[in-house]
Amino acid sequence: MIRLLLLISLVLLCSKISLSQVAINSDGSLPDNSAMLDVKSTTQGLLIPRMTLAQRNAILSPATGLMIFQTDNVPGFYYNSGNSSTPVWVLTGTGSGWSLTGNSGTSSTSNFIGTTDNVALLFRVNNQKAGGIDHNLTNTSLGYQALNTNTTGNSNIAIGRSALQLNTYGSFNCATGTFALGQNTYGSSNTADGYGALASNTTGGVNTAVGNYALHSSTTAYYNTGIGESSLYLNTTGEDNTAIGYNAMYYNTVGNNNVAIGANALSDNKANSYSVAIGTWAMGHADSRITGRATYNTAIGYQALLGSNVSSNNTGQWNTATGYQSMLNNTSGSGNTATGVSSLLANTTGSNNAVYGGNTLATNTTGQENAAYGNWAMELNETGNYNTANGSWALRSNTTGFYNSGFGHNALYTNLTGSYNTGVGDHAYPNSTSLSNWTGIGSNAGSSLSISNSVEIGNTSVMRIQGQVPMSLYSDERIKDNIVANVPGLDFILKLRPVTYNLNIHRQNEILYKGQKNTEDWPGKYDIEKIRMTGFIAQEVAKASADIGYDFNGVDKPETADGLYSLRYTEFVMPLVKAVQELNAVNESQNLKNEDLQEKEKMMQSTIDAMSQSIELLKEQNELLKKRIESLESR
Repeated sequence: MIRLLLLISLVLLCSKISLSQVAINSDGSLPDNSAMLDVKSTTQGLLIPRMTLAQRNAILSPATGLMIFQTDNVPGFYYNSGNSSTPVWVLTGTGSGWSLTGNSGTSSTSNFIGTTDNVALLFRVNNQKAGGIDHNLTNTSLGYQALNTNTTGNSNIAIGRSALQLNTYGSFNCATGTFALGQNTYGSSNTADGYGALASNTTGGVNTAVGNYALHSSTTAYYNTGIGESSLYLNTTGEDNTAIGYNAMYYNTVGNNNVAIGANALSDNKANSYSVAIGTWAMGHADSRITGRATYNTAIGYQALLGSNVSSNNTGQWNTATGYQSMLNNTSGSGNTATGVSSLLANTTGSNNAVYGGNTLATNTTGQENAAYGNWAMELNETGNYNTANGSWALRSNTTGFYNSGFGHNALYTNLTGSYNTGVGDHAYPNSTSLSNWTGIGSNAGSSLSISNSVEIGNTSVMRIQGQVPMSLYSDERIKDNIVANVPGLDFILKLRPVTYNLNIHRQNEILYKGQKNTEDWPGKYDIEKIRMTGFIAQEVAKASADIGYDFNGVDKPETADGLYSLRYTEFVMPLVKAVQELNAVNESQNLKNEDLQEKEKMMQSTIDAMSQSIELLKEQNELLKKRIESLESR
């Protein structure tokens, strides 16, 4: 108290009062006209009241602008920026405030930028909202005009210029990027990450857009996911779509329930639904018409089901394409399943084909109802229908043939235009391109001698063909015309020469296959050459039948000079039966002669027996006559 009185006295002694102004100095100068109190010194400073935080807070009704120096907690000069009833103490000065050029000597536990009361922290640029942390509505924003008009929307995050700018009631949104969710008002539970992501969304919800312009045009749609620059860019009301990749589903507007993964996947699709495209440009030129429908198409692989450059032509449905450029050119073909690199590559309108393997049905354009399994199976088919190929290279050369079935590696490999053929087994095919109704069963079945309407079983190394019962042939009278009983018997049979021999299949293979088939050896391939066989020489049989004018169908003559003869041994049964019948007729004739002689002998014996009886009677009568004569003589 004494010191205060001394200070006041000093002030009164060292100052001059002028116009209610006070000057405190040691040189007797007058106060500055702009100051009520002018303190001047070159050796001493102004010392204002010093107190603790508790003492500061105990000041009664502190005036606005009142300044003190706080000695504890966060020391420094504080002034009351509030009023006497509601003081707000603000730390000021370079020694303890945040400088425009940076600060040093800060404490991570005690220094901070923010509020110490229950008020949101806001940032401004050009006096416009540029960020804020609202712990009451749990909103966080950073960016010029981000969350600028929000009223009751809560739990939002907006980072970037104009992010969620128009949001009012929408909640649980996360917008990261300039203009991200910029038009959103009521939409909730959206995630937008990227420049212009979900920029047009107003009331749509539960959408996820990651990448510049992802879902840029979407307005009221729900449950879409766009990941990648410009993914689902033009989508407006389409829902339940997933697009991942640059430009994935770029043009989609109202299509629903689509999945596109890969750059430009399903890019041209506008209104169609239920399509799945995985791979760069997979189904990239999908139907672009604005009248939508469910396609149920699935494409997996680079450019799978890409389609015509004229997107409106790509109207096929129910297709599944898996593999690099699988069904690349398909337009209106439907119901196809293609798995493998370039499978059904050229198909345009062909439908209901099922293929599995690289390059299967690769050149097919309009062929339908084909099934091909194995690499290069039916690779060259163009318009052939209703074919089945199972095995790599099976029916590989077929172009227009139909109703063919090839099972096994290279089965029916050479067929081009033939139809109704069946090949079962590795390399089971004839050395012909146009046979029809040919069937070959077994490895390497078929040869240069194969003909249409025939069946071949096994290859040249087969030593036995067996079964439980013999083969039955149709022989009904109702299916036979021009019946003539003119089969020769002994005349033909007696001209045949049965022989034994060994078969040389080395030469046989050279003649039959002419180097066009697999000639690899395997154990036992030539064992048949060791077997001593019994049979006829086909050329001799042909000559024997010709010599007697017999049109014998048991000899198959080759169609070319270098071909092989063959025999149908079952056809020999009829001449043999006829020969037996002829021999039987001779025997019966001889038997008739013998019976006639026996009958004559019996007649002669009967005559002899009758004559003997007559002689005996004569003898008896003679004896009686003698007795009568003797009796007469005795009289």
